[in-house]
Amino acid sequence: MRRYFFKDVDELIARMKRLDSDMGPIRLQKSLYFLYAFYGATFGKIQGSTDKGELSEIENSYPNELFNAEFEAWQYGPVIRDVYFKNRDLQYENMEDNTNSDYSNRDEREVLKFIDNLLDDLNEMSDFALVDRTHQDNAWGSKFDIENPYDSKAIDNQELIAEYENEMRKASAI
Repeated sequence: MRRYFFKDVDELIARMKRLDSDMGPIRLQKSLYFLYAFYGATFGKIQGSTDKGELSEIENSYPNELFNAEFEAWQYGPVIRDVYFKNRDLQYENMEDNTNSDYSNRDEREVLKFIDNLLDDLNEMSDFALVDRTHQDNAWGSKFDIENPYDSKAIDNQELIAEYENEMRKASAI
């Protein structure tokens, strides 16, 4: 089974840029962060049938992570360094989005719909509202050093996903 839904984060960015061609660097980075966290806390936690012949209502399990991420705690929130430099150097301009053809089975289309819906929700927020929201996360806050804001420490992906899974569990409790 695949570990990541997207083989490369650039595939996801091509879809994001097609949906919002004017997406700036802050929105791009924070959207990647939220997409990664929410996917990991939802689809990434779905466990399907196993090799051991166990029964499950779910025939296929989804990859645990949306893409291979290396988030760092920067002053304005989480950033993927490689994406930052590629975006700065305009390498994401005019990329072809093949996600609709490359990810075409029912489960994959469901993830793409999830991504599009979450991006719609994120687009309702300003860039700095997204920054402020990321600053509320322990996964970022525990790595960011206010005394040395240019010391970019790695954010633990599993801690991030667990934090979002916990928040979703609390939000759904009645």
